[in-house]
Amino acid sequence: MDFWMIARQELKHDLLDIFSALGDLQYQYDWVITDHDLWYAENCPEEVRRRWQWTGLLMDGTELTAHLSAGYVHFILGGVLSAVPKGTQPSEVWNYEPYWEIENFGSPEYCFQTPLTQLELICYDGYAWVLICKPNFSKQVKKGLPMAKTPEEFYSQH
Repeated sequence: MDFWMIARQELKHDLLDIFSALGDLQYQYDWVITDHDLWYAENCPEEVRRRWQWTGLLMDGTELTAHLSAGYVHFILGGVLSAVPKGTQPSEVWNYEPYWEIENFGSPEYCFQTPLTQLELICYDGYAWVLICKPNFSKQVKKGLPMAKTPEEFYSQH
């Protein structure tokens, strides 16, 4: 796995900027969203709040974009978004325990949350986004997000 870190202050529109820079990435997958710590806007509809109250929720890119673009939800300190193939059924992702093990972060033994996961975006302690991907996707990350750094580069600069 390749690990890329992006300081949130470098992103005007936070997660939406990452998606846009990577070719509207959010629409290419469905998303399993776990371990999220959110802030809800005052005008956030109750049905949106209820939708986000569970961990391990499955959401398509259109719905995710709508909630982020409207400003209804904002990741505060944490959250893991696991990209899975479009059309993934809830029963396919509910067969695992959604848990992100911080001990393995950055290690060669790191495993995605599900066997279906193609890449993960992690809101890391509120100040950075971490993108974890297979090596063949790294070229696209470096091109679309030139401010992305490996963890070693990131920590030496922050």
